[in-house]
Amino acid sequence: MPPSLIKLFVTASSVVAGTVTTVTTTTVDDNVRRYHAVVTLGMIDGTAGTTTIPDTSFLDDSGTAVAAGALPVLPVLPAGGYYSLYINGVLQEGDLSALSTTELVIASAALLPGTPVIIETHDYSGTISASASTPALTVTTTMNT
Repeated sequence: MPPSLIKLFVTASSVVAGTVTTVTTTTVDDNVRRYHAVVTLGMIDGTAGTTTIPDTSFLDDSGTAVAAGALPVLPVLPAGGYYSLYINGVLQEGDLSALSTTELVIASAALLPGTPVIIETHDYSGTISASASTPALTVTTTMNT
């Protein structure tokens, strides 16, 4: 009889069991501030079609004048933030205005002197979130020959 190759026969099986526990803690910090001003004739530019309210024309909720360059600039994502603009008590569309540290520019000259303007800002830059995972996995492998 000619020689033949003897092959090893092996079987293996594995079992993975266990859990992964994940805990996420999120603290939302919505820093809300409001500022109000009254439109004057000098703020309205009929030629440009805009109304520009300088920072120093605004008062905060306590009635304190806003310092030069101190209007809030809201963070971009992921921290996030936004502002709402109310003209004469009516919420305005977002694209109607632009807010910087030095002024609020409203894309309209249709305002009248004496019109109240309110900016309400929401700043989420103080929001924190943390996740922790605890794996408890067991892997068992059995080989049979």
